[in-house]
Amino acid sequence: MPAAIDRQIKKQVINQWLSGDSRDTIAVDNNIGAGTVSNIINEWKKGIEDSEYDNVRQLTVSLKKQGIGLDKLACTVRLNNYIKNIGANEDKIESFIANLANSPEPEKLIDVTNQVAHLSRSESIPLEELEGHVKQKEEEKQRLEEAIKHNRAILDSTNVDVQTISEYTHLKDELFGIHLFIIVGYIGYIGYIAFLV
Repeated sequence: MPAAIDRQIKKQVINQWLSGDSRDTIAVDNNIGAGTVSNIINEWKKGIEDSEYDNVRQLTVSLKKQGIGLDKLACTVRLNNYIKNIGANEDKIESFIANLANSPEPEKLIDVTNQVAHLSRSESIPLEELEGHVKQKEEEKQRLEEAIKHNRAILDSTNVDVQTISEYTHLKDELFGIHLFIIVGYIGYIGYIAFLV
């Protein structure tokens, strides 16, 4: 049978957990296993549910030390209800939040997560199909980039640019005008000669 965990360690585990430390961090800091941390937290939560005065007092004192009033507690209850309503695993949510907290750019991760959720909703693409959809768009983008590259190579190889094409069109129009003038001139000249004869 494993040795009983010292009351002071249990208290430290709960304080760290209430402060937002991850289970792994708490385990390392207190030289106990992550499973033991989970057991201590679950036992403490049960004590809260059973309205053990010491546990309720410990929670209240901890919240007060952290500057958490009823308004913040209400937000926490609201978040908890979101978690319950989506049927998410509380440990997975906690792990996700811990990963965010340890990320060098947590705001970017949150933004990306929100963008993925928005894209899934707006395009009516189930999340499990989103990866395939993104890959399809990447392939389409690559095809377009290759077509642009190919066409650019053709333009570069013929040493033609838009300005040259524009100048060519202008000269062609000017040449047509001159041809027209010459034809009209010849017709006029022939008509003049015919008139003289």
